[in-house]
Amino acid sequence: MKMMNNPNDFSILEREISTFFRQFALTILHQKHIDVNDKRAFKEALIEYYEQIYPAFSQTEVFKRCFEKEHHEQMVEAYKENFFLLLQGTLPPALEKDQNIKP
Repeated sequence: MKMMNNPNDFSILEREISTFFRQFALTILHQKHIDVNDKRAFKEALIEYYEQIYPAFSQTEVFKRCFEKEHHEQMVEAYKENFFLLLQGTLPPALEKDQNIKP
């Protein structure tokens, strides 16, 4: 599994998926007043929301563009990587639109 540590190595697809996961997690963490640096509290706060990730993700434009299409496998890999980060108690990296990204 390729871990996406360097923001400059992200494709547009990976950036969109990372942004989805980051926003999903931040919404919950902020609602629960959880410090994102407290890995244990992070994991405990999200534990009851993991099953809601896929239904929410399946409503995104990136999912609709890629599901069972050309970039499906890349989408699945990026989804898994970001889900794994949340399971570890880590936010996916913040990626700005103006960063140098691969098409």
